Amino acid sequence: MKLRWLRIRGFRSIRDLSLDVDDFLCFIGQNNHGKSNIFYALDLFFSSGTRKVAPDIFYRGPTETAKEIVIEARFEDLTDAELKKLKPWTVNGCLIVSKKYWIDENDKPQVAYEAVMEVPKDPWLREDFPDYNKREVVSQLPIAEFLPETGRITRKIYRDAIKQYLQTYRDKVEWVEERRVNPAGFNQVLDGYLPEFHLVPAVRDVTEETKTTGKTLLARILSVIVSRIAEQNPAFQRLRETLQEIKKLIEGERPEEKLAEIRELEERLAQELKPWNVKLNIGIETPDIMKLFQLGTNITLDDGVPTGVGEKGHGLQRSLIFALIRVWAAESRRTQRESSKEIRERSHIFAFEEPELFLHPQMCRATYESLKEISKTDQIFICTHSPYFINMEDYRHIVIVRKPDLETGTIVHRVSEELFEGDVEKKKRFNMIRFFNPDRNELFFARKVVLVEGATEKVVLPLLARRIGCFDHTVSIIDCGSKFNLTLYIRVLNAFRIPYLVIYDEDPIDPELRPGGPRYDPDKFKEAQRTFKENEKIENTIDPQIGETMMIKDNFESLLDISKSRVEKIGKPLAAAEKFSNENVEIPEDVKRIVRKVYE
Repeated sequence: MKLRWLRIRGFRSIRDLSLDVDDFLCFIGQNNHGKSNIFYALDLFFSSGTRKVAPDIFYRGPTETAKEIVIEARFEDLTDAELKKLKPWTVNGCLIVSKKYWIDENDKPQVAYEAVMEVPKDPWLREDFPDYNKREVVSQLPIAEFLPETGRITRKIYRDAIKQYLQTYRDKVEWVEERRVNPAGFNQVLDGYLPEFHLVPAVRDVTEETKTTGKTLLARILSVIVSRIAEQNPAFQRLRETLQEIKKLIEGERPEEKLAEIRELEERLAQELKPWNVKLNIGIETPDIMKLFQLGTNITLDDGVPTGVGEKGHGLQRSLIFALIRVWAAESRRTQRESSKEIRERSHIFAFEEPELFLHPQMCRATYESLKEISKTDQIFICTHSPYFINMEDYRHIVIVRKPDLETGTIVHRVSEELFEGDVEKKKRFNMIRFFNPDRNELFFARKVVLVEGATEKVVLPLLARRIGCFDHTVSIIDCGSKFNLTLYIRVLNAFRIPYLVIYDEDPIDPELRPGGPRYDPDKFKEAQRTFKENEKIENTIDPQIGETMMIKDNFESLLDISKSRVEKIGKPLAAAEKFSNENVEIPEDVKRIVRKVYE
């Protein structure tokens, strides 16, 4: 079973939000825009009961306060076992369910379940038919042949008649989809069959996850491994038999065979309780093997100094949590494959807040790849502020979270379509750019993106902005590596609705290169034409609602008036930076205009 669609209404900063869900999603956005609230809403939905419902989790806008929280989800890819058990509540193989939370007039939190169900169109074929016990009514209905001719018609008798009728005439019955609140038996079954949701908050004490009891990661891993050992290992089976022998030795098969010391203790305690007129028996429970593991298991990390995990650095602690998750996921799947018994294994969803915390860039990239690998079996959601946890090639997994204003609340935007469908060459080039521009993922976190052709603009524009006094860290300048790559980035920015400015050179065709000119060369003229025509492609790709352009007459370097000798000696970017790092060098007015436009 996989979560494929989600809608949240009335929860914290979320007024109304819908999202299509994949196996792997990266949530990004500015601070306090509601990324974590999406995870907490999921945590509420997958929790049974109302323990987490409190007045402060209801949406509050400038003009209204939500009176209820509604979280709705659609699940697909149900296993045969899940389809069989959940059949009454599935439609076309999908399970669509919602939970509504509110606080009643007595200030007590309440929850109601709702399911989209396929039900007979005729009301008399429904279990809630109000006239089921009126013989004068039901005797005129087709269901009458399955009802007793005499006696009182109870609710159970009528339900059994419905089952018989549907078994006999199912193909003739007309079915419709309806939403049902608290359908019979639904909430008792639902919480046990929905995926298990595991939230790893940004600040998490690793010592909690390495406890061997409860639902911690280590306890889950031990449970899986011990179950497999107990089933497959003959030595463990003999251990169980030995424990049973110990129990038999202490208790005996008959009361008089119980150890004398135990019988004496029972008699002394019974004597003390004589005024209460009660009998007392001391029984010995055979120790469970899992309990033995829980009592005696702990983790020590030896990085030159063997200590408990709580005494290690936060980076290592965080890495241990991810390692436990990877191992637990692998062990769960292995047990499912190897077990000789028919096991219904619940699917799992892991949600990580800021997985980049305490990890250096290389470890961030490795962890990203590892989590993406786990998503092949279990759904993985992460919310991050790190470009190292974003891969531009995985743009369809990126969810932009925004909160335009308090009235609108938190909203999300993601791109599911192929941006380069049918254009294999552009897609290939787009994917290759990462080798030359590893920091391009930064654009997803920017207030505004500025696309430039090369390294000179990327180096000089921030430097000049600092000198002018208009530099802004929320503006990201992306070196696209070439004028011909600008449209690739523009497509992405258009799709994600990220505001941008494109700065590009006009690159007019030199008259001397044209036919009849003194430097005419067919190949060079063709290349000059191709470069100049790219201007039109750039302008046609721009979405004027979120993007704009600045075309520089001739080229950017000519505006900077950099010494050709220095360019040849140290290159354009360094020559430009060297020149304008000197506070005594005046910045041309045309260049100031460009810089102000970039950071406005």
